[in-house]
Amino acid sequence: MVKKITAIVATIALSLVTAVPASAEESIRKKATHNQTIKKDRWVTLDFKGKDYIKGNGNRSLFCYQAALKMKGKKKPQYIKLRLARTNSKGYNSTATNTYFVSKKPKSTLVFSNCWVIETGSKVVVQIRVTGGSKSYTSDMRQFKMWTPGGNYPADFSDYIIEGTL
Repeated sequence: MVKKITAIVATIALSLVTAVPASAEESIRKKATHNQTIKKDRWVTLDFKGKDYIKGNGNRSLFCYQAALKMKGKKKPQYIKLRLARTNSKGYNSTATNTYFVSKKPKSTLVFSNCWVIETGSKVVVQIRVTGGSKSYTSDMRQFKMWTPGGNYPADFSDYIIEGTL
């Protein structure tokens, strides 16, 4: 009986700890479910009705995006690129560009997501580029997040942990 009570108390405590939202400095999330037209063969900044960017806090942070793209029409795109781009006075300084190739018979909606660690104090946007296919596509779901885990890490702190070093 003591084990059951301990397990219940631990479960409740863990639920309460994980239910507390992170402070604004640690976590930012943008989500949009309105339709956005994505014209082919050009970089398009994803729209979040207002500030389409997340301003970095100067610390090493994890930026993540997710975007859905509806595949309608007879022509399919050759590939789709998504990237994170820092804004500056000269335009965009892109990083973390990912290319997604589209199969011969894509599903009606494709969903793309990725995360990238960036240390910046600049505004960061998510951009998409559809190459080939129809003149335009529609995105009806987009998310963009930044999370800073509890402090500054040294510049040489690796995201990759060699197996067996723990």
